[in-house]
Amino acid sequence: MTVLLLAAMYTFKSFTMPIFTQDSIAELFELDVNGDAQYLLTRGVDRKHPVLLFVHGGPGMPTMFLAHDFQRDLEKEFVVVHWDQRASGKSFKQDADQSQLSISLLLSDMDVVVNYLRRSLGANRLWIVGHSHGSYLGALYARRHPEKVCAFVGTGQVADESGSGRTRAIQEAFLRSRLEGLSLDPDTVIDDSNLEELLFMTGSELYGETSFSPLLISGLMAPEYSLFDALNIASGSSFSSQFMVYDMPRDLLTSEWQFDVPVAVIMGRHDMVTPTQLSREYYDRINAPMKAWYVFEETSHFPHFEQPLKFAKSLAELKSRWGDCPN
Repeated sequence: MTVLLLAAMYTFKSFTMPIFTQDSIAELFELDVNGDAQYLLTRGVDRKHPVLLFVHGGPGMPTMFLAHDFQRDLEKEFVVVHWDQRASGKSFKQDADQSQLSISLLLSDMDVVVNYLRRSLGANRLWIVGHSHGSYLGALYARRHPEKVCAFVGTGQVADESGSGRTRAIQEAFLRSRLEGLSLDPDTVIDDSNLEELLFMTGSELYGETSFSPLLISGLMAPEYSLFDALNIASGSSFSSQFMVYDMPRDLLTSEWQFDVPVAVIMGRHDMVTPTQLSREYYDRINAPMKAWYVFEETSHFPHFEQPLKFAKSLAELKSRWGDCPN
């Protein structure tokens, strides 16, 4: 009976653990966003702290299911908000409309979320942290809504979201140099069907790891995600990758480098998903009131997950240097 009860709890769980401080906040809820029900997770030891919106990557690959494993120290400095975007994670729906998926719509959705957080938490401006594809969305948003943004932090920073061009050329050259070490034929075709697998195999996604397993294991332990939510991660990622319409500039290096807010970029030394050398080129081009560059030596594409304490300390340092962004 106990085993069955535990199995049922694991299958249907969908809650966030309380934080036992006087002014804490720990909420998991749905929000109507442009007519679509989307999930938000809000956590912090003090609801008066600056609000940090974590914009996940993909497209369609949430970060909320990893939050329990990397952000507890971050919650001491910020009210951290995860938002499962349209057709992603807990917000994915089996009857999702493929015609309702575009970068401009995601940016409109983000603006609804930001405005809600400004009202509900009394924050005039927010810290925006974007990971991977989320760093692309975050950069676009921060440039267009500086009056709502305290600072923008890109981690696994995208420079070129076109799926071709220099990013792909750098990745293919790197992977070709590693094929023999992976016991693969040097003439192996590298394309969309095997690119991510090869990047994992070379430790370019997670340093020292060769598969998605650490992320999967962590995600299955997330109290915020039921088993059904976890199963929807792959569905949302596949759906978003297939149907996303890129109706905004995709090459940030060309036109998206002028900011009116402070900008930081946090990279893993071994990241070849968003190659660190190209992200550095984008950083060097950025014109912003203040900017900062961090490289974590023993990480790849997930600095926040691979070295969570160092990540939290870096954000705390930026907050100390740039200010809390008071209302």
